[in-house]
Amino acid sequence: MTSPPRIQGVQEWLYVVIVASLALYLVIGVVAWTWMILAGVPAPAAFTTVLATIAGALAGMATPLAPPGRESGPAPPGEG
Repeated sequence: MTSPPRIQGVQEWLYVVIVASLALYLVIGVVAWTWMILAGVPAPAAFTTVLATIAGALAGMATPLAPPGRESGPAPPGEG
């Protein structure tokens, strides 16, 4: 069952907003991390963990939810 077109449009915009904000947070974090390294400021212990979490969330949002479907047919002999 598919969602009505209006809800799908809202979902698409929501995905765009989420991906854009995650990308912005990642860029800001990398810039801040680079600045801390160059300035000699000690970075918080969990800073790289937060950046990795943001990168993982961005990768999860940017990839499709399901792989392209294959045509279902009879299973080859020996499988099943």
